[in-house]
Amino acid sequence: MNLNLIKYKDDFLFIPLGGSNEIGMNLNLYHYKGKWLMVDCGVGFAYDSPGIDMMTPDISFIKNIKKDLLAIIITHIHEDHIGAIQYLWNDIGVDVYTTELAKNFLLTKLVEFDLHKKIPIKIVNSKKDLKLGPFNIEFLGLTHSVPEMQALYIKTNQGNILHTGDWKFDPNPVIGEISQKDKINQYGIDKKIDAIICDSTNATTEGHSKSEGELYYSLKKIIANRKGLIGVTTFASNIARISTIARIADEVNRKIVLAGFSLRRLYEVGKKSGYFKDNNNIISDKEIKFYDKNEILIICTGCQGEPLAATRKIANDCHPTIRFSKGDLMIFSSKIIPGNEKKIYEVYDIFAKRQIDVITEKDHFVHVSGHPYKDELIEMYQIAQPKIAIPVHGEFIHTKVNAEIAKSQNVEKTIQPENGMVIKIDFKEPKKSSQIGSVISGYLGVDGKNLISLDSLIIKQRRKLAYAGIVVISANLNKSLKLLDKPYVKAFGSYDIEQEFVEDMIIDEITKIIKNFSRSNGNSKFNFIKKIGSSQYNKISNQIEKAILVAINKIFKDIMGKKPFCDIKIWIS
Repeated sequence: MNLNLIKYKDDFLFIPLGGSNEIGMNLNLYHYKGKWLMVDCGVGFAYDSPGIDMMTPDISFIKNIKKDLLAIIITHIHEDHIGAIQYLWNDIGVDVYTTELAKNFLLTKLVEFDLHKKIPIKIVNSKKDLKLGPFNIEFLGLTHSVPEMQALYIKTNQGNILHTGDWKFDPNPVIGEISQKDKINQYGIDKKIDAIICDSTNATTEGHSKSEGELYYSLKKIIANRKGLIGVTTFASNIARISTIARIADEVNRKIVLAGFSLRRLYEVGKKSGYFKDNNNIISDKEIKFYDKNEILIICTGCQGEPLAATRKIANDCHPTIRFSKGDLMIFSSKIIPGNEKKIYEVYDIFAKRQIDVITEKDHFVHVSGHPYKDELIEMYQIAQPKIAIPVHGEFIHTKVNAEIAKSQNVEKTIQPENGMVIKIDFKEPKKSSQIGSVISGYLGVDGKNLISLDSLIIKQRRKLAYAGIVVISANLNKSLKLLDKPYVKAFGSYDIEQEFVEDMIIDEITKIIKNFSRSNGNSKFNFIKKIGSSQYNKISNQIEKAILVAINKIFKDIMGKKPFCDIKIWIS
């Protein structure tokens, strides 16, 4: 960290720790008068990290300032905004503020970690400002693919910030209210929005995003005209989409099966929060056998190709109860999150090889985004009239284009952030707003119940194991450095030739090395070994192990052109 916080204790600072180098893992910090406010705490997909499917932002910096951290505010229930709380809260330890839907959703996750009674979750009142230290927060509803998405209008005695969260301008949402554009417009007219921290996900896409209401007609036409089993895979937290599909299923006389634990959990949370009514049209996957294929519609998780999700299990024909066959249909009602392309295309291919039809957003109108396209961003800048724009929630190209859009709408100052960047917002002279330093940022991998650095030795070892395999060697020697029995050698995933041949070659090399050390025992530096205590044995063992490692690496370099991970242990007794 190259930031002197004392120097800036009275200034307004903004620090993104996640979501400003990628789509996902949103975590943003606001500072004023020595106090901090944290907005969102999300997870993201992990790439090229064996054993790691999800990752969280590195919160090393937050641990240093948590005594001055007032609260975490969650804007909505998507995993990239709420999914890291169960992993990170113990190191943060402050109140969590969010809507009733998000509270109900979060509690179902926290039970798994025995945190449901520990984390204080407080429901916000969208009609009343939340006062936290020097921050006065007003909640503004914006349309998204889930209801109760709350933008934050953060007011201070220096100036005001609009933190949009995820949003779009949808005039016909299936669930939830339309965006409070009139209020934002009035604040803009009154010049009360000094800066905007804005969603960039679809900044590179021309036009205006389509409405969830429009999607209903397209999906219904596709589903109504098909025979056989139909599946629709989407994000488990997309309440609007689930509601759309459920409505269509009811109208075309198909029973609904919810495939995937997270989907069933969200459905129950949605019912508890008043968004899903009791639906007798929903059956369990075990009841499928009692109906004809033409009477069933599957809604399933795994639209991003996740290995353990329902969609991939169905594709691989290893789901316990759901069986697709030739001529059936799977609809991917979702977008491809950057980085997930390979996993998703693998699933497409598996379905295609089994002659199961696949429909995606690339060839049919089966998905609408919950994020603003260029025309909506232009409209937001026009009605909000901010002096400063800081685009977040996107990869570098997305925030770059968003900043360019803001400039085209006469925004006085634009700053393109990256995770860890410390930005001082100057309300009096907006053009002086700039980066003043940086703090530790990065990613932690969710490894079972633990969090580990993606640069850790564990991950490096796993990558090497995946790339070149492992060789395990052990040998027992007496105090004269003579073999007591045949060395143990096992190689896994290291080569594509007859295993015994290579292992015999390794054993011969080990035997030669040990004999050379043994010959030196009578008249060399090893002469003292019979006279010393066991404390020196480790030193001798280490030298032999290093000699064996050099020889093994050479053997495998010659055979396969790469070096496996070697675990070598020499015992002297």
